Amino acid sequence: MVTATGTAKYRAVHDELLRRIREMAVGDRLPSEPELCEEFAVSRITLRKAVDGLVQDGWLAREHGRGTFVTEPVAGDHYPEHFADVVTGFHRQQTSAGNVVTTRVLRQELVPAGAQVARLLELEEGEGVVELVRLRYVNGQLHQHVFTWVPHTRYPGVYTGDFSDQSLYAFLQEQYGVSLVRNDMTVRVDEAAPDVALNLGVSAGLRLLTIDSLVFDADGTPVAFGTARHAPENSEISLTLHGPRPGV
Repeated sequence: MVTATGTAKYRAVHDELLRRIREMAVGDRLPSEPELCEEFAVSRITLRKAVDGLVQDGWLAREHGRGTFVTEPVAGDHYPEHFADVVTGFHRQQTSAGNVVTTRVLRQELVPAGAQVARLLELEEGEGVVELVRLRYVNGQLHQHVFTWVPHTRYPGVYTGDFSDQSLYAFLQEQYGVSLVRNDMTVRVDEAAPDVALNLGVSAGLRLLTIDSLVFDADGTPVAFGTARHAPENSEISLTLHGPRPGV
């Protein structure tokens, strides 16, 4: 039985179902919707939202008239991130390459800035920041798990914005006239925490390609700080470096 409310209730159902699925065999059938609703004490809307996410991630498959069955996520094409001389952001980078980007927002909350986030965003520790936690997909394939923090006083619209199908960077440009001109990145390997592992469908502690990104506007003011952990099948980046122009 799930006792949380709202988004937390959906997440609790999703996480418990994923835990069970990972212990089941491919082809096993889930209990019916009424049975699961009764067990978790949730509405069909909440249950279907949780199941829809697992279907989208490739853990479940629905068969009309038969039920919902455990499947196995299939590794598809690779969609490496490409970094050059222009700050574009993940969404615009992939869509400009002809790919379809979709996003599942896991959390969108106003929280106090911790010591690291406050330092990087030039805020007082405890000052309000909007924390976005998202799963990003490219052509339906899970690509990355992303935490992003944005100063609430500077960009309050981020707290209520819909980022399920739009770029955060594009939103900041359209709503606030922000031009992102610099991106300081750190590429590292990080162990998957239990919540990240659960959402990426990997074992806790697995070492993941991780990119920390701090973007700045034209005045040199930090705009957003993010950490993207990549699914193992998409742990690849490409870089383009230009040398000085002749005569410079």
